[in-house]
Order: sequence, then C-alpha cells, then structure tokens
Amino acid sequence: MLRNFFGYVWGTIVHPKKTFDELAQLTSIRYAVMVVMLVYLLQYLNLMLFSVFGYDWLGTRRELPDPTFVGFFGRMSISVEDYLPIFFYVMIPLLMLLGLVIIPGLAHLLSKLWRGQGNFEQMINTLGFAQTPAALFAVLVNDMILGGVPTNLIANHPYAFTAAMNGEFGALWSTAIWIYMFGIYMFGMGLWTIILGTIAIQDVQRIPWWAASLIMLFTYILWFYGIEGMVVR
Repeated sequence: MLRNFFGYVWGTIVHPKKTFDELAQLTSIRYAVMVVMLVYLLQYLNLMLFSVFGYDWLGTRRELPDPTFVGFFGRMSISVEDYLPIFFYVMIPLLMLLGLVIIPGLAHLLSKLWRGQGNFEQMINTLGFAQTPAALFAVLVNDMILGGVPTNLIANHPYAFTAAMNGEFGALWSTAIWIYMFGIYMFGMGLWTIILGTIAIQDVQRIPWWAASLIMLFTYILWFYGIEGMVVR
C-alpha cells in the first residue's frame, strides 16, 4: 500500500496525466485520505521540532494579537496561549478534511455544466493528489526548512524567516524573502496546483480544457482565499 501511495505522490509530479488515469480507476478514497494524514503528520513533526528547541510554532508574539480570533462566519475571542491547541488539533485537521471533499465536490458539480462524465470518488482521488506537490512543498521546504528549526539554528535567531521579512538581516534578504513569498510560495505553488487540478478535471470529466481550467481556478480561489481564509489568527 505504501509503495503504491508514494508512487502516486511521485507520479503526480513527474507524469501527472498517467497518474490521474490510474487514480481515476480506484474504487476507494483511502489514498486521498492518506495524503491528508501525511501532510498533517509532517506538520506535527515540525511542531515537535519547534517544541524541542524551545521555539514558538505560531511565530513571534508581537505578530499575534491577544486576544486573537478563530472562526468562519463568526468569531471566538481567545487568548494567544489557548490558541495553539485549538488551531493545530482542531482547525487544521478540520480544514484539511473539509478541503478533501469540498474542492472535489464543487469541481464535480460544476463539471456537470459541460456534461462531465466522472464521479465524485474519482474527483476526490485525483484532486486530492493534484494538491499534494504544493502541500508537501509548503510543509517540507517552507515550514520545516526555510521557516523552521534549521534556518533558525543557522541564522542564530529564533524566528529567522520572519526577521528576514521584517528587514532585520538587511534590505537584500528582505527583498529576496518577499519575492519568494509572492513569486514562488503563493503564485508558483498556486499555479502548480491549478494546472494539476485542470489536468485532473479534464482527464476525469472529459470536458474542454478551458472549462476545466475555469472550474479549477474558481474552486481554488473560493477555497484557499475564501472559506479557508476565514480562519484568522
């Protein structure tokens, strides 16, 4: 099972269409659920690393208001000290599980406007893996390396990434970090997900590529910058 799973993860990166063809043939969504579990496990390991070295996983306290807020269509005021367990053990897994069904569900529903031929399970399996490369990049490269313990130790600063963004290491590093954040982390990873999602939708639903791209773009913006973005800290 694990060999197949990591084969799908790698295949999504190197030959996505072939991999989506294989994923569309699955009758179970267990591999898509395993993606969520893998990403959450890596986030948990990162949290443990921060704890071992005495760092605050949420970042510098000056960037977090006290009290802060958690919510969707409403807000719940809590102290900063109480925020971490709510955010990490409740909000993150809840959002990840919701994203696993809402994104494919909306894409599947909209595909019917162009007489899409796929089913909901196929959308979960393919779109679940379409998000995997960007999700793994965000956790492994951004959170665990650039914004994590290794960079903090090298720079001898408890919050090196944030400090670089705020110009504490000079204008050159600040500019480089902001270019990375907007050019690679946000735009690049978002574009990668949208392209893979478009391939997956077109492959499963057998609709025009332009319709698949519009569906994926709308779904991506609605979820990542709309629904998920309503969680504020």
